[in-house]
Amino acid sequence: MPSLEIHPLSDLRDEAARLLGERFARQRATEPLLPDIDEFAPYLPDEEGVVATRGGAAVAYLAGTMRGDIATVGFAGCAASEPEALRDLYAVLAEQWDASRFSVAVPASDEALIDPWFRMAFGCQFMWAVRETARETDAGVHLRTDAGVHLRRIRPSTPDDLEAVAEFDEILSMLQVRSPSYSGMVVPTRDGFRGEWTDLWDEPETYTLYVAEQDDRVVGHVLLYRRPEGDLRVPENNIDLAQAATLDDVRGSGVGVALTHYALRWAHDEGFRSMTADWRSVNLLSSRFWPRRGFRPQYLRLYRAVP
Repeated sequence: MPSLEIHPLSDLRDEAARLLGERFARQRATEPLLPDIDEFAPYLPDEEGVVATRGGAAVAYLAGTMRGDIATVGFAGCAASEPEALRDLYAVLAEQWDASRFSVAVPASDEALIDPWFRMAFGCQFMWAVRETARETDAGVHLRTDAGVHLRRIRPSTPDDLEAVAEFDEILSMLQVRSPSYSGMVVPTRDGFRGEWTDLWDEPETYTLYVAEQDDRVVGHVLLYRRPEGDLRVPENNIDLAQAATLDDVRGSGVGVALTHYALRWAHDEGFRSMTADWRSVNLLSSRFWPRRGFRPQYLRLYRAVP
């Protein structure tokens, strides 16, 4: 067998685009709710990258960049007809990056492409997912949850909800830093959370926020985001479920389910075909809740930290 040869991505971009197109065709055969793309060269990263050839034919490429102190490979950062070659390419780029933390996005359905990364000591940290929108529940789902807990109503949020919304963001942040997530995030003060949300209601063309009320208090919210298209993840007519949270004392009562169903129905009625979401796979609550709501993984973020 001819030996593996490694070249700069800039020398073989057309061949890398071919490999990416073949990879993406396999993805769409498994998950149709991905963007419909014909030309893949524009999606190749303008970043450091390498291509492996064997006998003159390109068999793999890998490209990424430093984001902060993490060497990051994005949605279009790798593809291979010979996945084992990715290990050789990683060895080359990792030395160039001189990093100790690495993040790689890989198609969730492509086991052959995932396997080399696991054998390089990467683990699954994060998932991007999608599902169809649907009028899948009766008209009263937003007034009564699956667990039989009565909600006063689900309504559009207003700036008067700032304190409640800041508390929900704080709850989510605390879940991310505690065991077993260990995100390493620094949790802001409550004033910091308020500051981050203050102008949300000034962008109705981008964000839609609904809150759930029970016993005259706001007990949960769901934030929808018109995420831009133009990558290998977001399909046309899509809206993103950017955040959902409930108060600790109502968790498990069905409030989150009611909010999710409401959001899916609202999105369907507004003409959105699909809804994307994402979560940390090490977060026990979200990694169980969202798949049960029908969200299917599109990509995995694999992560490695070198001691």
